[in-house]
Amino acid sequence: MDDRGDAQDQQGGTADILYLVDRLEELVGLGKRVPFSNRVMVEEEEFLALVDQLRVAVPNEIKQAQRVIKERERIIGAAQDEAADILKAGRERTEQLVSQHGVLTEARMRGEEILRRAEEERQRTRGELDIFILEQIQLVEDAVRRGMTLMVDAAEQTLDVVEQAKDRVGR
Repeated sequence: MDDRGDAQDQQGGTADILYLVDRLEELVGLGKRVPFSNRVMVEEEEFLALVDQLRVAVPNEIKQAQRVIKERERIIGAAQDEAADILKAGRERTEQLVSQHGVLTEARMRGEEILRRAEEERQRTRGELDIFILEQIQLVEDAVRRGMTLMVDAAEQTLDVVEQAKDRVGR
């Protein structure tokens, strides 16, 4: 059996996995058959040496994929946190706007700003995230739109009540 350790070191720690599998198959093919069974005896040292080479030969791409998955999870978590912050800020601002004059106009402008920021954030992270995070952001946008609808309805009802109160006082 020729030693692929030197070639492995020269290739930055990644050996030709298919070559090593072929060597294992060859080792089994050259092994001695145990009479009256389907078993084969192989040289233990050669077998273990090939197994060790296979362990070392795991491509760096697998390790890199694990790092990418962890980073993706971190990005998803950060995006969800940011979405929660945006919703919280939207709710707080809504409470302020309801108690101020010009509620309807300000509410619409703020809602458009929140939606614009959410869209910019979605576009910025699109290349980094998979379909899952895009669906999460869409849910946030829908929630903001529903919140804005509730806010606009509340503002219109408040304006109606104020107008009715003015009419009664003016009598």
